[in-house]
Amino acid sequence: MLALFGAGCGSGQKSGGGDGYASFAWDIYDIQDTTYRTPLTCAAVGASSVVVTLTNLQTGTVYGQNAVSCSGSNMEMSTASVPTGTYTVGFDLYGDPTIYGNTSTVLDSFDMTDSTGAVAVFRILSGVNDFRGSVAAFVKRSFVLGWGIYYKGAPTTCSATYAAGVDLDLAVEGSSTWVTSPFNCTTGAGTSYAIPLYNPTTGQVATTVQWRLFLLDQSGQDIASLAGGLVGIPNYSGIDLGTQYFSF
Repeated sequence: MLALFGAGCGSGQKSGGGDGYASFAWDIYDIQDTTYRTPLTCAAVGASSVVVTLTNLQTGTVYGQNAVSCSGSNMEMSTASVPTGTYTVGFDLYGDPTIYGNTSTVLDSFDMTDSTGAVAVFRILSGVNDFRGSVAAFVKRSFVLGWGIYYKGAPTTCSATYAAGVDLDLAVEGSSTWVTSPFNCTTGAGTSYAIPLYNPTTGQVATTVQWRLFLLDQSGQDIASLAGGLVGIPNYSGIDLGTQYFSF
């Protein structure tokens, strides 16, 4: 995903020589929130860390920064020192290993762009360079769904069937790992964790994702399940599964 960013000269104290570092800020939004009005928490998305990559345009040297906590200090970070010069800046948002089963799942990735859509150029001067005045916008795509329960052909409730939870599993093409988004049965609807960006086999942007759904009792045992299926991942929206019905 490309993100619009107001690149500028920052607030470095000197114009030449030495090293400098840069400060950036970010937020996370649903892909359908095109006006960026409602930022999401890292926990709600299933994100754990952010990596910033600086590429020096004069030398071509790539400076990959260490991963920092997604929530960080008010969703912002400062890079390590790099030689003064002009740079392009890349952002990567990584999934929580306890949710996605590894440390390499990317939820969103982009190079910063300017108001024309061209790759933005950042001049890093000696000392501090503060680019937090504009916020980098990660976006996520998720499943949204509702659910209902039928018992012996008649509609019923979670409490009447001793159902406590609903698990939505998803796995992008090329992955054998299922990502589970747990919901309270009585809420009747939910939004999954973010769908991973890449097919882990090809390294290309994922275009399809498998899903399945489980109704659970208080001990976490399956009461009923839905096999789900394979669906395409839209470019500019999440995936609406509508209302799914458990029947047993």
